[in-house]
Amino acid sequence: MKKILLPTDFSSISKYALRYAAGLAKKINAEIVVLYMIDRADAFLTRKEAMDLFENIDYHERINEAFKRFLDEDYFKGIPVNTIIRREVNFFKITDLVVDLNIDLIVIGSKGSHGLEEMFTRSNTEKVIRTANVPVIVVKNQIRKFKLEKAILACDLELDMIRPFKKALTILEELSVDYKIVYVNTREDFINTGLLQELIRKFFDSAGLDLENYKDKLLYYDDFNVESGIFKSAAQEEADLVVLPTHGRRGLSHFIFTSYSEKLANHSEMPVLTIKA
Repeated sequence: MKKILLPTDFSSISKYALRYAAGLAKKINAEIVVLYMIDRADAFLTRKEAMDLFENIDYHERINEAFKRFLDEDYFKGIPVNTIIRREVNFFKITDLVVDLNIDLIVIGSKGSHGLEEMFTRSNTEKVIRTANVPVIVVKNQIRKFKLEKAILACDLELDMIRPFKKALTILEELSVDYKIVYVNTREDFINTGLLQELIRKFFDSAGLDLENYKDKLLYYDDFNVESGIFKSAAQEEADLVVLPTHGRRGLSHFIFTSYSEKLANHSEMPVLTIKA
């Protein structure tokens, strides 16, 4: 991973994502592309100015000044950075930029509350996760000191999750992160030990992976629901990152947007990495 895309609105939420992206870029020697998407309702503009956004040179100068202030952080020094401006706020079009700019990873803030921070509501972040063909890291809280040593890779052992699962393994190894593969057994979908072992064997065989090489990394966690089990097991393992393979509209990624897991995430500094099949 050599190029990270960071959408920003210069808010505190995107500042959290910036700090995390900076730490990650230093760890993997990556470049960061900071993206600002112009909104016709942007607070910088009067209604009259908004009628002619791209021809408004003064407005673009203001954005460039905002970029300078936004990136003027000690933790960001020495990191290669490019800035880019696009005309409209359309999170589905970020996918086009991923291709055009050869992006390997997106880091995005989430849970905006008001004003400019509405750009990073969970619905917009979810659009990015559903459409992006590269991994997406969601940062919801301020990371005071970047740390990425341990991770939880949640897996539901569904065969159509093999591709993103293997991609997740590759990324974790590239990041030199110690990880646990977590399966959460719930009361509603309880699987006894024998069936669970058979399910695991079938999954790894189908993935072309030697189960013996991963036995020490497997973690089974019992809980009332999957999302609770994921975050509690992550806390138990003192993980710095939760990794969720996903199919976009379905798969484990939707758990980070449920009310219960949102409460857990909001009390944690733990970012979430989603990887789409």
